[in-house]
Amino acid sequence: MARFLAYLLLLLASILSPTSATEGFYKDIFMDGGTGLTHRLRLYAAESLGLTMELLAHDDSALMHSIMVNNPADANGYLLYPDGAPRFRLLYTNGGDAGRHGRALGDTGRQRIRDFCARGGTYIGTCAGAYLAARSHQDSGVFPYFYHLWPGRVKATGITSSATGHFVPESSPLLRYYNFGGDYYIARVPHNGGCFANESLDFPPETEVLLRYDTTGHRAHRKVSCWAWKGADTSGRIVLTGSHPEGYSYGERLQFMMGMIRYALDGQGAPRLKGILANGVPRVMNQPTGSDPAFVMIGDRQYHHFACDIPPGCETLTVYLIGADSTDFNLYLHPGDFAFRSAAEYADTNPGNIKLLQVNCPISCRWFIGVECATTVNVSGDSFPVYSGRVDVLNGVPYQVVARWGPTGIAENRITVQKHFRLTSNPFRTTFTVNVPENVSQVMIVDKSGRIRARAPENGLTFSSNVIKWQPDRAIEPGVYHILIRTGARTLQLHIVYLGR
Repeated sequence: MARFLAYLLLLLASILSPTSATEGFYKDIFMDGGTGLTHRLRLYAAESLGLTMELLAHDDSALMHSIMVNNPADANGYLLYPDGAPRFRLLYTNGGDAGRHGRALGDTGRQRIRDFCARGGTYIGTCAGAYLAARSHQDSGVFPYFYHLWPGRVKATGITSSATGHFVPESSPLLRYYNFGGDYYIARVPHNGGCFANESLDFPPETEVLLRYDTTGHRAHRKVSCWAWKGADTSGRIVLTGSHPEGYSYGERLQFMMGMIRYALDGQGAPRLKGILANGVPRVMNQPTGSDPAFVMIGDRQYHHFACDIPPGCETLTVYLIGADSTDFNLYLHPGDFAFRSAAEYADTNPGNIKLLQVNCPISCRWFIGVECATTVNVSGDSFPVYSGRVDVLNGVPYQVVARWGPTGIAENRITVQKHFRLTSNPFRTTFTVNVPENVSQVMIVDKSGRIRARAPENGLTFSSNVIKWQPDRAIEPGVYHILIRTGARTLQLHIVYLGR
């Protein structure tokens, strides 16, 4: 019964977890069980979190190269999009023989994994996967067959075919997700020749200690057993352990692995802009892999992000896209922040390759454009992915996008706003202020669906005779809102953009 209740709690946690979104990626996880590594077919932590996954569980080096390095249908392998961005959110590397695996990948294969993480993909390594991520397992130099994702050194614990306990420091980020029974301890995690992070030599100061070994009588006692590192805002988080929590479907060892996955995914690299669009100038995205990433074609389920800066006084903003024939595209438009399906004020997600979005009286700010290729491959296979159908999207499909804006007869309200209202911080994060040239009698904030979200003098909305202020509480979601201002003679409407705190 206790085990069943624990399972229900884990299931509930997975349902409530924010990790299951895959916007901008083909899938969530790729599990590497290639040459020299354990050929695992299931990852219970991923299943418990409801994450999508593909895997390689085969010792054939030629097969591994075709999947992770290149093949005729995919010039830079399944891990990367045509422009070098990560195609999966997370790469998990199993235990096994780290040296053999690194050698089998070759220089190009190891560089693929470095590119994956540098461009925002996250990485988890257990045992051999932790070794592979390090600078070296030696006290000097750089081991050539490792990935060098984390710039520190590891040392072997000297413990084989056994199990280790793990102390959970009170500062551990894993406690954001699970309390591990409330005793700050995880017992009996399998261990077979794993490593610890060497704190006494070339230890990167930005390294986060997640767990420490409980191995009384061994040199690994209280050494760092699980750690994390993130090199930059645009790169992905690296999370490593010398032990093997990955084989468990229940209990604290499952939570151990789930916590590593969740913390890694929460460290996903920030999205990047392809460029700022000039007014009326088409942006043509038709270059192959290896060209300037700013102009490379788009891959399956990938997003490309652009922006345009809209000056005051524009009545219309129009964004037009035409993509490759027989390919479905989605187009998103959002003021003040990146445009995704889940966070876009304007969207065209109908099937097809021609898209058009138009905004009347756009506010003056930076508008973000998101282009998504909705067409993807069919996949089959148990121990490695076999793609069929639209495999051409792996090397990318072309499109062009253009944004146009300008005044075409400004409405009376727009003139009033531009000439007479003094707007402070729009878009804004904490407080919005507007000075009105007429005496104000009533003010309301309305969302885009018409629902009243604030009515003065409540909900952080206040006004005096000529000044209106709004400080949204934390229940207000980011988005576009309308301020309805009642003066003695008329009702005025302003558009504002709340970016969230």
